[in-house]
Amino acid sequence: MKLFLKAPAYLLLVLLSTPLYAMDDVPDSLPDHIVGDIGAAVYTSNLRIGTEGTQSLALPYAFFDYQRFFVRIDEVGIKTVKMGYGYLEVIGKINLDSYKVKSPFNGTSINRSDPIPLGIGSFQETPIGGFFVNAYHDFGKSKGALYEFLYFAELETYQKIIVYPQVGVERQSSQYANYYYGINPGESQLTGYSAYSAPATNNLLAGLMVEIPVVDNWYVNLYGKRKWMGNGVNNSPVMNRSFQDNLFVALAYRFK
Repeated sequence: MKLFLKAPAYLLLVLLSTPLYAMDDVPDSLPDHIVGDIGAAVYTSNLRIGTEGTQSLALPYAFFDYQRFFVRIDEVGIKTVKMGYGYLEVIGKINLDSYKVKSPFNGTSINRSDPIPLGIGSFQETPIGGFFVNAYHDFGKSKGALYEFLYFAELETYQKIIVYPQVGVERQSSQYANYYYGINPGESQLTGYSAYSAPATNNLLAGLMVEIPVVDNWYVNLYGKRKWMGNGVNNSPVMNRSFQDNLFVALAYRFK
């Protein structure tokens, strides 16, 4: 059980120890022009923290590659050396969520600075689906660590509609989880919440993306994800549900 809970870190170590010459027969396909989707989207999330409700933002949408540079919705990075079915990547995560803890007792709010996760990882596009393994250090105020292991499958359905089911696990270090979900004694007095120190936690997630062709190279992408928070976060007095939700609807043009 303990080995499973630490799976993201172990999987990252296995991935990074894969010989860089592995899968030499896989073609090196770095495009010399933009390949992928660029458009606009409405992003919606509910972190279930305090009395904060649903948050919505209208922002650009991108999922494309250009030479070694890439954007994958909420990830930006550079591909370095070839490794397996992908590359060793230097990567940053764009977090659109607003971590504001609003008290139900007196209306006082505590604002947490947005995380700045930067690190290394890899996207392995294999014959059985896509695997994402990433390890980040938060250069924001938490100074903690974040690990991800995600799997996407691809299923083509009626009228060329493509469905991408997703499952994964995320691990937050104690520093990361405690900064965003913990309450220190001073904040306890200010908000009325009980003081709480969050330990490291593992969060399971599942999602679904649906890609719908509209006309020519235009597509609508619908995405929903639910993350079930581990006990380290769930036991925090600021959490009002055991899960968090993220959604977006995007209209994008596909460059080929």
